[in-house]
Amino acid sequence: MNKRTRLIVSLLFAVVIILAAAITRFYVNVPKNSAVNGGEGIEKILASDDSGYTVFSDSAGLCGIAEAGRITAAPEWISLRFAGNDLCIASKKIGGSEKFGCIDFEGNVVVPLIYCSIEKKRVGATELYLACSEEDESYVLYDERFVPQFGVPWKVCDFSGGDLLLEKDGISCVYTYGNEGLLFKSAAVSGNILNRTYELNIYSRVLLSKLTPAMIEKMTGCTESYIEYAFTDDKNYMKNVDADICRFDTLFPYSYEITARRLMGVPEVHIYNVGSEDSVPLYEVSVSADTEIFYKNESDVSESMRDVIKASVRFKGGSEHNLEAVSGAFEIQYPEYPQDIAVNETD
Repeated sequence: MNKRTRLIVSLLFAVVIILAAAITRFYVNVPKNSAVNGGEGIEKILASDDSGYTVFSDSAGLCGIAEAGRITAAPEWISLRFAGNDLCIASKKIGGSEKFGCIDFEGNVVVPLIYCSIEKKRVGATELYLACSEEDESYVLYDERFVPQFGVPWKVCDFSGGDLLLEKDGISCVYTYGNEGLLFKSAAVSGNILNRTYELNIYSRVLLSKLTPAMIEKMTGCTESYIEYAFTDDKNYMKNVDADICRFDTLFPYSYEITARRLMGVPEVHIYNVGSEDSVPLYEVSVSADTEIFYKNESDVSESMRDVIKASVRFKGGSEHNLEAVSGAFEIQYPEYPQDIAVNETD
């Protein structure tokens, strides 16, 4: 090997040594388990799921999500718990307190962080998540994919005894477990019409299979408004009912001898499924109204009479989102006066 060749080999060897030193220095200076996307480093693995994702904590104790060492959700959470279906229950400090919600593995918020706790519950083989709101002391139930269930928040959610008991102001519902999941077992409603209370109980599994608590609440609420309007002729009672008021009759609107109408009680309220129209279910709420009316007889003398008169309110829709009240009427158009009293009835 001549002198020139030895010089070239020496230079190449020196270049190799320099490159090796530079590579070694790079790996020494990169923190162990650091994120390839430039996030905070993975300090400790806290949990893993079957799909290969892990919950980790960084040096500050905050939690994130990673897959094969690659951070997919930045460590910005106080806590993270796997909840299945590529979701995690997450918590973060908001407004001075820890709030819980749900995120996916990319860190996108699926359920807003507004709850003071989220717990997994079970009814038979059905998994549910119970989210508690501290502000109004209410509960929201989510299914295993964190889709909200039952349409409304509840004041009581009791999982004891094998059934699920749900209660809120004026309504109580019981669900049980069946071969196809949760079954609506019974519903009870306590309501008030013109300061007269009533009770509605539903036990028909066939009817309950078509209803939700929100549908029952909407039907009873609209019915209350209609009966109040029918007795008072005050359209303000119907302002929260999304319906054509012309299709709702007042009580004895053409009996001009009547001077006053008074609701004395509501002995019975029932809900029926009355078929369908264009494949859309139809329902009817039947109300027995204990009624007292005051009127002038043919001698212009004030009289009164009392009778139980039935009214019905018709609804159309298959869910709480498209359910609407379509009509309301009493079964008789004129009072059934005593036979010895003749009163002019004007159409």
